[in-house]
Amino acid sequence: MVELVSFEESMERLVRFVEETTPDTIVEQTVELLDQGESAKRLLKAAGLAVSRSTELPSSHHGGPIHPIAGLYSTFCLAERLDGRDAFMPTLQSVALANRHIHAPEMGPAAMVSIDADDLLNEDVADLLRGFEAALRDRSGAIAEKHLLALLSVADRDQILEALLQIAIPRNALDDHYFLYVVCAFRALDAIGWDHASVILRPTVRFLVRHPMMEHGDDERGRIIGEGVALYLNYADLERLVDGHEIAADTIENETGPEESAAIDRLAQRIAMAAAITEAPRYMAAAMFDGLSIMGTLEAASIGGARRFMRSNSGNPFDVHLQTGINARRYLLGCDGLSRRTKLLALLSWGYGYEVRHIDRTLHWSMESNAAVPGSGAERDQDEMLEAITTSIAKQPILNLDQLEDSIAVLVAPDTVRETIALTEHYIALGHDADALFARLAELVCHDDQSEMHAYKEQQTAHEEYHATRDAFRAVHLLAAVKHMAVIGPIRPQNIYARVRNSLDS
Repeated sequence: MVELVSFEESMERLVRFVEETTPDTIVEQTVELLDQGESAKRLLKAAGLAVSRSTELPSSHHGGPIHPIAGLYSTFCLAERLDGRDAFMPTLQSVALANRHIHAPEMGPAAMVSIDADDLLNEDVADLLRGFEAALRDRSGAIAEKHLLALLSVADRDQILEALLQIAIPRNALDDHYFLYVVCAFRALDAIGWDHASVILRPTVRFLVRHPMMEHGDDERGRIIGEGVALYLNYADLERLVDGHEIAADTIENETGPEESAAIDRLAQRIAMAAAITEAPRYMAAAMFDGLSIMGTLEAASIGGARRFMRSNSGNPFDVHLQTGINARRYLLGCDGLSRRTKLLALLSWGYGYEVRHIDRTLHWSMESNAAVPGSGAERDQDEMLEAITTSIAKQPILNLDQLEDSIAVLVAPDTVRETIALTEHYIALGHDADALFARLAELVCHDDQSEMHAYKEQQTAHEEYHATRDAFRAVHLLAAVKHMAVIGPIRPQNIYARVRNSLDS
């Protein structure tokens, strides 16, 4: 007899709240729960469990649990960085997004069936892992899910992650989300707890085993898909970069140091100015062969990616993978149980991502703003500069996505965004506190309810990469965060934010 997945009583109550509350009241009722003392962390977990248990994966990566789960870690971190009742904002946005997907006819409602994997528990871990990877390669979803459930009982989390990455890394060229959904799901579980990992990870397995899009037309999108198919079919070329340069050997240092600054800057600039981002893996492998450490190479890619983002005039709020993709790889390099070879393949595959490659078509700005700063000669204090940047973001031309006639992928940022960047350059030149500006951006990003958590991920990524980067090069991450906020800030509608603000202030 079919049995559906359920949770212990108190969590089941919260999950059902997210699933069953109508979208027109979810914000107000969630505020009531928080005011009654319900934990924001438990509500985040409930949102993740509900959207994983009760939505279907649509044909594209927009919908179902993919973006709500991918954004959970950043939502959790942003909530910790905000003060008072504003700290509820990211949780409320996450709950509202999960609820919206569950009630959307193309995604829900759905039901996750319980799977009994006890008969696999008599196998040793090595055999289970081989069976899991074989099922993933054969696109046998039910068998892969059953192996996952057994492995969660007996295997180390990094062993499971290693097996998933053998499929996710090659498919990154077809769609970044094959890679990012897996990694972000693990980060989400690190934040909210691993007690219900089976429910969060089962949809990631289903997403990995489904057949990727191979068909493509002659338009720009079709050409990008075609490039990805070629990169996927020739994945051995990426493996040869690792094996041919012998960088998987222990002779290459893992940790970086101050003596690598010049080499990091050179590699970062090569990546930033490359004619195509697919050249980056070759540059990175060569740099490591010449002695640059693994973490130094990651840092160079992080800086180069942010510089490249500053060159882009894309107005698409989803165009953040240059940076979030590197941040995901930083997480993997910190996983002690992953093999060195898998870590290197993950690092080098960054430049192959579908949405990372898309930015190549948008490199029409210089890395500097080249814009005049009103009153730039004045030594304005920090608070004045924070207000000036905030005002500049607020004054960007409004873009209503409900009235958009063309694809969001072709949106171009207005030149006024460069004025906001110029103000930020001046803020940095005056020596003002980066964390004060990051804190302001954390408040502003909570207005967004259109990017399906991409804006949250971008802000948290920029904050983490800034603090992980050496002083001489880190400012570009703050500039990238402001630039993206200037793009995302004017996007409307902001219906969820208006309801959240009204409920919190009442």
